[in-house]
Amino acid sequence: MTTPSTTTPSPPPPPPSTTITAAQIRHAIRPWFSDFLSVSSLSLPISFQELSLRIQKNLYAFRANYLLISLLIFMLTLITRPITLISFLVIIVAWIFLVREEPLVVFDFEIGQRLLVISLLAGTAFALAVTRVWWNVFLSFLISILVVCLHAILRTPDDADDMESPYGALLSVVDDDGPGRGPYTLV
Repeated sequence: MTTPSTTTPSPPPPPPSTTITAAQIRHAIRPWFSDFLSVSSLSLPISFQELSLRIQKNLYAFRANYLLISLLIFMLTLITRPITLISFLVIIVAWIFLVREEPLVVFDFEIGQRLLVISLLAGTAFALAVTRVWWNVFLSFLISILVVCLHAILRTPDDADDMESPYGALLSVVDDDGPGRGPYTLV
């Protein structure tokens, strides 16, 4: 007589989290001096195609660096308002340490990620309204866009040799030497 097996199936793994944590941002930051600020990798793009590819690749590769630069620019616009600067530093630290993979437990009560993010958004909006720094936010946003786009345009991506055009089929006609095109030459 055989005894029936009493093994219970293991629960399915939890779904992957879509929340970005401070650890993920730390790992996404590229080295500042050897990679991000490397003067040897700066050059002007020679075509609109190369310009769009550079922007696309650099925005993805340096997204954490660009985020930190944007936060630094925002903090610099608040340099004349020390109380506001300190309050936003506290808010940034709260975002960094409270948004994480594991749930936050306070007095044996688990606080969900959605409630935590909504609370942090409400706190940030309240701080923006109370301190009246809308002009600083707008100014830092414009300066950040300018700095980020300038870097993304001027920096040659690491994989520039094997960059493939997203316009592939549209530009293939230009490369053919078909009849009736005139005396064009490749430069």
